[in-house]
Amino acid sequence: MVSFSMFSSSNRAPPTTEAIYRSAPMTLVQFYMTLELARDVIYVLGNLGDVHFRDLNSKLTPFQRTFVSDLRKIDSVESQLDFLYETMETYNTLKVDPYSQFESSSQSFPSISEIDDIKVKIQEIYNRIHHLHSSYQTLEQRKDSLIENRYVLNEVVKFHTSSRGGLESHTVFDVGNHEDEDGVALLNGRNESLELGRGSGNDHSFDIASVEVDFEESNFNSISGTIVSDKIPLLRKILWRTLRGNLFFHDIPIDLKSDDEEAEKKSIFIIFIHGEFLQLRVRRIVQSLDGLIYDNVNGSNSLRCETLAQLNLQIQDLDTVVENTRNHLISELMIFQDAFPSYYYSIKREKLIYQTLNKFDMDSTRRCLVGEGWIPKSELGKIRQILKNLIRQKTNVAQGESEPLSGSGDGGLSPESTGSVPVSVGVTSASIFQLHADDDDNNFDIQDEENDVDSSLIAIVNELSTNRTPPTFHRTNKFTEAFQSIIDAYGIATYQEINPGLATIITFPFMFAIMFGDVGHGFIVFVISLYLIKNEYKFNMMRNKDEIFEMAFSGRYIVLLMGLFSMYTGFIYNDIFSKSMSLFKSGWEWDFPDDYKTGMQLIAKRIPGKTYWFGLDWAWHGTDNNLLFTNSYKMKLSIIMGYIHMNYSLFYSLVNYRFFKSRVDIIGNFIPGFLFMQSIFGYLTLTILYKWSVDWFGIEKQPPGLLNMLINMFLSPGKIEDQLYPGQKFIQIVLVLIALCCVPWLLIYKPLVLKKENDRAIGLGYSDLNSQKNHAVQLQEEEEALTNLINSENNNDPDHDEIDMLDDNFRFPNDIEPLNVISHGDGHDEFNLGDIIIHQVIHTIEFCLNCVSHTASYLRLWALSLAHAQLSTVLWTMTIQNAFGGNGGAIDIIKMVFLFGLWFTLSVCILVFMEGTSAMLHSLRLHWVEAMSKFFMGEGYAYEPFTFSGIDI
Repeated sequence: MVSFSMFSSSNRAPPTTEAIYRSAPMTLVQFYMTLELARDVIYVLGNLGDVHFRDLNSKLTPFQRTFVSDLRKIDSVESQLDFLYETMETYNTLKVDPYSQFESSSQSFPSISEIDDIKVKIQEIYNRIHHLHSSYQTLEQRKDSLIENRYVLNEVVKFHTSSRGGLESHTVFDVGNHEDEDGVALLNGRNESLELGRGSGNDHSFDIASVEVDFEESNFNSISGTIVSDKIPLLRKILWRTLRGNLFFHDIPIDLKSDDEEAEKKSIFIIFIHGEFLQLRVRRIVQSLDGLIYDNVNGSNSLRCETLAQLNLQIQDLDTVVENTRNHLISELMIFQDAFPSYYYSIKREKLIYQTLNKFDMDSTRRCLVGEGWIPKSELGKIRQILKNLIRQKTNVAQGESEPLSGSGDGGLSPESTGSVPVSVGVTSASIFQLHADDDDNNFDIQDEENDVDSSLIAIVNELSTNRTPPTFHRTNKFTEAFQSIIDAYGIATYQEINPGLATIITFPFMFAIMFGDVGHGFIVFVISLYLIKNEYKFNMMRNKDEIFEMAFSGRYIVLLMGLFSMYTGFIYNDIFSKSMSLFKSGWEWDFPDDYKTGMQLIAKRIPGKTYWFGLDWAWHGTDNNLLFTNSYKMKLSIIMGYIHMNYSLFYSLVNYRFFKSRVDIIGNFIPGFLFMQSIFGYLTLTILYKWSVDWFGIEKQPPGLLNMLINMFLSPGKIEDQLYPGQKFIQIVLVLIALCCVPWLLIYKPLVLKKENDRAIGLGYSDLNSQKNHAVQLQEEEEALTNLINSENNNDPDHDEIDMLDDNFRFPNDIEPLNVISHGDGHDEFNLGDIIIHQVIHTIEFCLNCVSHTASYLRLWALSLAHAQLSTVLWTMTIQNAFGGNGGAIDIIKMVFLFGLWFTLSVCILVFMEGTSAMLHSLRLHWVEAMSKFFMGEGYAYEPFTFSGIDI
């Protein structure tokens, strides 16, 4: 039968569960608190990090929520802090302190007035630094403009000086070939034209050597300035087409030494044009291309010299002002950098607090907030006591009975604390350190004071009965976290279903090792993991880690076990860098004939009673039939490993069915599926083991082929070509009949049973089977809630008067979260027999086909192991093996060193990284597809508790 109590609030697991084999039992709690205490309550819960809050205002936009005005102010302050952070980075004044976050989080929790003071201080600092930064940028731009002006002036002086000495030394403007209407100058027919050059046809370059006039004394007007170098060709073309060639254009690149690598390179341009109208047009064109025109470079030579002197004086004065401004700005930033981590952490924490408060429903008449959240059942008592301590301390503060507490020590909200917190300080984070120290102690017991002080401050947490789907929470540490992430990447486990992450700790690295079996390569992987583990604190402090390195570092303990298991399988394969190890005496000896000659084929003989102690005998290495032997061995080994892996996965489904009390799934899915697999692939595995145990050469019989035997078992039942064991015919016929009977069993049993149960439920007055199950869940929840209440009254529990503030049937007006019900079967809203039949048909076809395809898929263990061994052999043969056999001279030594370096580099890059990555991905696929498809539902959602630990300074 399908369970009627999928969501009962009873503890299916004891409070001491580690929540790794199965997700932790969760409970839905309701928080009821006054507005005056809400901020402190959220702070305490954030430090505790045990509450997964539900959003009760899902229908509201962010601008319709209660604390939107507070968040806007915080966002404004956060943008100011971001500007200050970027400014400190720009001027290299940012102090990197790995302990800054710890120090910031250990400080006292500021009150609202203190937060307002912090905002005012940040605003003052922001205004001061922003003004200095803007002034510095303006002065820098003014200085750069004056330097550009000086460059332009110098180039104009050089240009006029060289024009007197010989204009032929300058490169003139050449626009190349253009269309006829663009290439014909307006004054082309005049001998004394204004274009300062002559051309014919499509050649529009100017011959400066033929010019007989002096630029400085001519009636031409010159325009000089700077423009981005990339725009020079564009400016040339535009001026040429606009003025029809009636101009002279000259450009010189500026060699500015700037610290800004992203600054655009500029060039100086000098343009000679006649007439005010054309001059105005040129100015507009230059300005449209973001060019700068300097008018103070024109005039006589004496006037230019005077201008140059003025520019030098202004640049010198600006240098002093810019340096003083920069020093003042840096000194301000150096003073602020010590307070920045504390301010930044406080503002980020404040933002998270108000974002969480926006998930609460507001009761404006009572000035109270009501919220809901998921917590582990084992943490409920701790949270209740923490809230009681908070109320007691805030009440004592209001009555003036407390003394200030520092941000460290044993004060604050710790269970043993009898002191209180001043209003200006609020709740200290020291209590959280005290709480965390007792996290592992599930017997959390705090003695309440006999007489609690009455107070108008309210903060109550109540356990609710619900049929909502709880989040999935598995407790992990730094070792198991990486293995759990492998499972979570595929899908979050359904609440309370068995967690495959526990078995993955062994199976994942071992499957990898079967494909990567080599003592030498495994040792390299092992050393790399040890380096990452030894320096894990330093790497944890790194902010911007490379993506690939981040993956390797996060899975450092996975890499550690992969290296260890690879060395283990390497000893089994007797393989180290494609060579064998003669650790023990061989069980074979070579039979040398009397007429033995070099190159003759030898046959080894078994030494009677002698067996190689561990792994493959090293005598197989280098033999002609080595590949044939290892292929057969590894191929059969991969089948056996696949059979074991799939069977334990299949038994996980039985564990799930028993836990959820789904009898129909045990009888209708597990038993026929198990019999189907054992009758085919279980039988194949047994024949492999039997074939290995028989001395076929001793009995002088050719061993039969198992693949043909398995195929003929279904195609020709009762026909045996090469007998493997006595009675083989009868056993195979029985196994085929069992397999054939399991298919209709899988198809029809579960739909028929559910149909019968649905008819019985309708006869009892329910609408369908699902309605009966939901009613049973509700009855059980009410019965357990009543039992808990009676037990609380009998035990004089002070919490017994904390009844639910809201009725169980109450629906928050803005809450749109669906009421999902966990069902380890067909969790439809209405019972639909057609859907159940279709689902069961798909499940039957998929299971039967997957038994074949998944078993064959495990042959990748053999294929990748073979590829790795052969590639390692080829790499050894083509590199370092060529270094042996010399006479030991200097050349041979150099050759050996070079080839060893080449061999080691290629081994690490190709065999360790590339082949290792490939083997890891194949092992991942075997877990995700071949194993987890047998039992894993993965329909849950992650437990994401509200915590301040994610704040990164």
